[in-house]
Amino acid sequence: MIFFLIGYRCTGKTTTGQILAENRGFDFIDLDHAIEIESKSNITQIVEKYGWDRFRELENRALFNLKNNTNLVVATGGGIITKPDNLKFIKKSGFVIWLDADIKTILHRLKNDISTLSSRPSLLGKDIIEETEELLKQRKPLYEKCAHMKIDTKDTTPETIANIISRRIKHVRQQHR
Repeated sequence: MIFFLIGYRCTGKTTTGQILAENRGFDFIDLDHAIEIESKSNITQIVEKYGWDRFRELENRALFNLKNNTNLVVATGGGIITKPDNLKFIKKSGFVIWLDADIKTILHRLKNDISTLSSRPSLLGKDIIEETEELLKQRKPLYEKCAHMKIDTKDTTPETIANIISRRIKHVRQQHR
């Protein structure tokens, strides 16, 4: 089983994913981090040098390299669902959990996260508020289309979110026996 965590920037995918993987005895992969290791550059450097299209190609390759894995939790990048092939692959290949938060929470986390500048370059070249509003409007329907489960991460710790996911997954499995 592969668990894919999807959602916008700063909704807790990486931290929650690490905890969920540890709790289940699964391996954990942060796709953005895997891309950085493979390319020996951070995301900002990749985007500045080659552009977002190249980054999305690297992201696509990293995602499809997971196809034969099991017992894995994957924290995806926020925009992975913008490519129809990725959306279809994720939905077909595993259990998809959408970590969501309201825009106020996301903006607060973005502004207070020291890694924002190096790992979260601007996608549209707009200020952070305008960009976040626009991208959430575009992406929320895609997250909804792809997700098997949705969790609101506002005012909730990653540990609590991981526990909620585990309880809900257990409940879903029991219903399908």
